[in-house]
Amino acid sequence: MAGRAHVDDSVIERRLRPIYEWLDTGNNKKAVQEADKVLRKQATLHCARVLKGLALLRMSRREECENLISAVIKDRPTDEATLQALTICFREMHQPDQICRVYEMAVKTEPSNEELLSHLFMAYVRIGDYKNQQQTAMKLYKLKPKNPYYFWAVMSYVMQAHKSGDPKGKEVSLLLAERMVNNFVKDGKIEAEAEVMTYLHILETQGKYAEALGVLDGPLAEKVVHQPQNFLALKRATYHSKLGQWEAAASVYKNLISEEPDNWQHYVEYIQMLMKLRDSDRGVDDPLVEAAAFLCNLKQKTVVEKTRNRGPLLGLLQLALVLEREGMSDQISELCGDLVEILHLYIEGYGDKMCCYGDIVNFLPLVPKDRISLFLNQIKDIIHLNEESIPLNVEAIYRNLCWLQLRRALGEQENLNPLQHTEFSDSLVKLYNQTLHLSSHMADTDIRPGDAYLILAAHSYLKAVSKCDVSTDVDSRQVILRIAAILEHGIEISKANFQLKLLLIKVYNSLGATDASHTVYEKCDLKHIQLDTLGHVLALQALDSANYSVSAEIFSSTLKFFMANYKDTSDPLISSYKYGSLTRIPEFVEFRERLNNSLHFAMVTAEQMLMDLTLDISSHSQLGEALQQMDIDPATDKTNWEELCDNRDLRVMNTWEPLSRCLQESDIKAITTADISMLKLRNIMLRLVGAASRLSYSKMSNDQASANKENSECVNGEASSSEDATLLADLTARLEQEYEDCNRYRTCKSPQLPLQGPDPSRIYLYTSGSYIPILVRHARVLHQVHKCSNDSAGNESWSSEVIKEAREEVEELITSHLQHLDALQTVIPNIFPGVNPPAFAHLHHLAQTLGIIAVLLGCCFTILKPIKATVTKKNKKRKEPVIMPEVIPQFASYIASLTSHLQKLEKVTAEKYKSVKSATEENIQKGYSSVDINSSLTSHSSIKPVCEKVELSYVKSLERLSFSIGNKLKYISSLKL
Repeated sequence: MAGRAHVDDSVIERRLRPIYEWLDTGNNKKAVQEADKVLRKQATLHCARVLKGLALLRMSRREECENLISAVIKDRPTDEATLQALTICFREMHQPDQICRVYEMAVKTEPSNEELLSHLFMAYVRIGDYKNQQQTAMKLYKLKPKNPYYFWAVMSYVMQAHKSGDPKGKEVSLLLAERMVNNFVKDGKIEAEAEVMTYLHILETQGKYAEALGVLDGPLAEKVVHQPQNFLALKRATYHSKLGQWEAAASVYKNLISEEPDNWQHYVEYIQMLMKLRDSDRGVDDPLVEAAAFLCNLKQKTVVEKTRNRGPLLGLLQLALVLEREGMSDQISELCGDLVEILHLYIEGYGDKMCCYGDIVNFLPLVPKDRISLFLNQIKDIIHLNEESIPLNVEAIYRNLCWLQLRRALGEQENLNPLQHTEFSDSLVKLYNQTLHLSSHMADTDIRPGDAYLILAAHSYLKAVSKCDVSTDVDSRQVILRIAAILEHGIEISKANFQLKLLLIKVYNSLGATDASHTVYEKCDLKHIQLDTLGHVLALQALDSANYSVSAEIFSSTLKFFMANYKDTSDPLISSYKYGSLTRIPEFVEFRERLNNSLHFAMVTAEQMLMDLTLDISSHSQLGEALQQMDIDPATDKTNWEELCDNRDLRVMNTWEPLSRCLQESDIKAITTADISMLKLRNIMLRLVGAASRLSYSKMSNDQASANKENSECVNGEASSSEDATLLADLTARLEQEYEDCNRYRTCKSPQLPLQGPDPSRIYLYTSGSYIPILVRHARVLHQVHKCSNDSAGNESWSSEVIKEAREEVEELITSHLQHLDALQTVIPNIFPGVNPPAFAHLHHLAQTLGIIAVLLGCCFTILKPIKATVTKKNKKRKEPVIMPEVIPQFASYIASLTSHLQKLEKVTAEKYKSVKSATEENIQKGYSSVDINSSLTSHSSIKPVCEKVELSYVKSLERLSFSIGNKLKYISSLKL
């Protein structure tokens, strides 16, 4: 290379080292200065130029960076340092395809360079270009005949099949991959375990399980040495199962149970195989009898030998559960014996372990209703309590908790009234405090055994709150504060218990105090994939409560994670090829695709863009700048609706409700469907804004072109303006149609989901308001304004009814939402749970709707302003009275009226904010001395921080809401013609 031809490598390395050091420490300015020093001595040193470009990129000087890099690429560098620096640059610019281009040029320069070819292969891995991967791998193999290179090509064929949507293409790719491996097998060239695993994967993907069994029975199986001990047996059982060889599969699982009696999956599969064998009518003897005898012997052996294996005691219960599901409950007693006795035996042996309830929860429906009381009394008898009914040790805590959890799960607390629920919860909190000393020796990172007392208590308190009405003796306003104080106390002691934190977030959310929720959310320390699986607990709730700073912070961290998805998943993919874990590659690719198609990702992206367009923008020029930074394509819906994945972990929270009252799959499916409908509305709204903006700017371009080319028959951009108008009309119709399709959400209340479930979908509240019809109305106003501006007859195409209806509807919307502002409860302890969230949500949707209306009216203003100027100019020349098109005075009148209503809304909101802020400051100063929740369990000192957090949250939400409405007022005020 020219830059290194006459300079020793060690000298170059010494010169570049300071640049790398400054880049590593984040001092990009110093890195640029150091690079300039090097380039003054050696102007053609490509690596220094690229590193300078990287520093400029990190200083947000992207254009300068691109110019530097382009100049380097023209020289076709091949040295490793320059190419690696270019790779880093393109990765940070999110242009992985350019990495391929750089290495392609380098390989053309040095086609026999093994290192460059391998880097090119990995560059193709980053972007998922499987065809070029395969061709590059074969070039590597021909250059250096190494097995890994050959199997890179094989795996590239497999991934082509994975990506292919054509069944025929998929079949061909897999056959080619199989044929390549078969050639190696025949020639005896298979050397490593990874190659055998790849062969098995190819056969499995094609459904060739008989051939796969042949591999397990042949010499190739001897090369599988680094997998778990039971790996080959499990594979064999899987293949027998796929081939319908139920007896052989059951035999394998039976042997596995004997070898690993505590591996629960073996029991599940063994019983499943036997059920299928029974249904197949093969053989004379009933396989279930033999299975029951085998499982019974295992149980007896465990009891006699007093081993600590849990599986054998649960095996018969699993068989009984399957028989119950298959409608064979009449055979349960004969085959499995007394199930209640088995459950009692299990709890007696393992009730002192945290896992006990989780092990048996699925089998509780097997307990006959007439034996529940006796069963619970038997369990109570094995709890070791002192004279005051307090557990003596940690083991006794777990046994006591197991009994309490069973009482709840078996329905003994279903009919408690609110007062009984609160009394029961109070007793649990007392137990928690009385047993706290038993876990005082534990580290902060350990979950205390008594924490479950608080969780159970909180669940029962919340049950009391849900049942409260005016006729009950329990005040839900006081109970909800008590729950928050108790959970805050529990979190301070048990800092690692996420169950307490998730519960407290729900409690604060029910009060609409999402800033208080955020303090708990931060303690959860959610990172990486958890932002997708658990982000639903607060992200959108903060937005709907007008707590925009919190929602912006959560949105930012969430989107950063998703945007880095390709980069973060590329490294494991590359490592899989490098180190031979080829069968992991489809898993990593599937994981990447699952994240790309995350429903939460799509929702947060849409809400972030809508927030950016409607929160801080106060003029039409700001709108143009904001839209330039957004990737909104009005003509194309980029969302892959068929592949959207709901990755939320909706079962992470503990529950001890009867199974029938827990979150069901049907609930999850309904929630997901509703959320997707909401996302469709939001996406169309974004595209509508994009189309409106494009329409107004294309109209301006047409007018300018017309002024410059008055005699031209065809004006540049005219076709574009017409297309944009058609697109706006189409999107308006689509938004209206989508809203009509959501009719089922408008006409019913949102479902009451179990506590561990997510919050109800936002679409119920959103569609209950008139937000969408008003947006549709204003989109039509814009369409009419554009049509009028293009109509040579002037006012002929204008309909005054359109703007009149829009004006009436938006004024009614503003007036009606003043009641939601009045409905807000901001003074503790007079805040009922569940009242503030919908009130805040309506106010947020009002502010956001007004923001989009401002955008649409701004586009109208952009079109009408030059028309007014032209009319005024012409009439002044002719010295005639100015006669404006009808649309202009009507638009001006609407803007004046809307400005007046917004001034009133802003004034009322600002007054509400100031009064709440003043009251909160006064309460904080007085230390909330007037707050009394009448409980011996919570001191005033523990209630005070809760009250402060809740009220300060309302202050913050109202401040941001007032600020947002103020921006809308500025925007609308600037549209005066």
